Amino acid sequence: MAASSPIPVYLLAGFLGSGKTTLLSAWLEQPGLRGAAVIVNELGEVGLDGALLGVTEQASLVSGSCVCCTGLPGLEQALEDLFWARLQRRMPAFPAVAIETTGMADPAPIIQAFQDHPLLRERYRLRAVVTVAGAPAGTAVLDRHPEAQAQVRAAHALIMTKTRETPGETTRALAGRLAALNPEAPMLVSNQADLPWDRVWQAIAPQASQESDAVPRLAAIDVDHGNNEHAHFHENDEHVHHHDAQAHFLALPDAVARDALLIRLHALADTLGDDLLRLKGTAVLADGQRRMVQFAPDDRRFDVRPLSAAAGAAMPPAGLTVIAMHASVERIAAAFFGNTAA
Repeated sequence: MAASSPIPVYLLAGFLGSGKTTLLSAWLEQPGLRGAAVIVNELGEVGLDGALLGVTEQASLVSGSCVCCTGLPGLEQALEDLFWARLQRRMPAFPAVAIETTGMADPAPIIQAFQDHPLLRERYRLRAVVTVAGAPAGTAVLDRHPEAQAQVRAAHALIMTKTRETPGETTRALAGRLAALNPEAPMLVSNQADLPWDRVWQAIAPQASQESDAVPRLAAIDVDHGNNEHAHFHENDEHVHHHDAQAHFLALPDAVARDALLIRLHALADTLGDDLLRLKGTAVLADGQRRMVQFAPDDRRFDVRPLSAAAGAAMPPAGLTVIAMHASVERIAAAFFGNTAA
């Protein structure tokens, strides 16, 4: 790439728990994205995905807010910092930037930032938006969350994940809904990150070559929010985005037995019901080993597995980030800690 060429940027979108981090982690090991700089956006104050991705030197974390609204200046600053660090040779000359958004992010303000921000407009080029949709949840996520629709409409390519564990009827219904929302985007399938980046690039390359950047996709993003309380407002041409979903961190400084942890997790799920959108974090079990804990709306089950973090990556403190609708941290803590002892 010539020194004056804009740095290509790929935006990875998709609702909470759809499998974005798993895919991106695999792609960063492949020729097309090897050596890319990575920006990870997480709603919670304590981030885990950056440690899981296997990128340390050229990675940035934008945490505590969503980059489509209050976190957008943080994303712009992260891109500025990466550019100057690359120019001043304080980090390797990365060939591209991959941005993994939070699952609640509407891509439109992020796309627009590459037109409005002077340095981003001059030094970067947003090449494509790739949106991931988890098949097990079917169309339910799209029905309930307007931002999931916006993610689909903005996409240059759509990827359905976890199709092997999903009934065919559910998968076909989701594929039909995705095609209706964005008939121009090619649709790909991935299970356990078996979709290579070169296949994705082959799918998006025709559109990327026809458009100078991803901004023309803005014209296609027009979501009918109906009476959903998760609203987007436009005032004086500024995008103001309000999330009803909030992220809260539950610290787990002490070891806990696996069975006791599962009892607590299920008590939390029973209390919050469909308002529980995502749970992700780590816990130290009674054997002294640290485990990764996850819950996604499409799985509706808790996954406790060995933690595979990148060598040299800074690990966050043990605890769980809980993303939920209409739930205070007091309600979440009472549901989790009030049912059993470690």
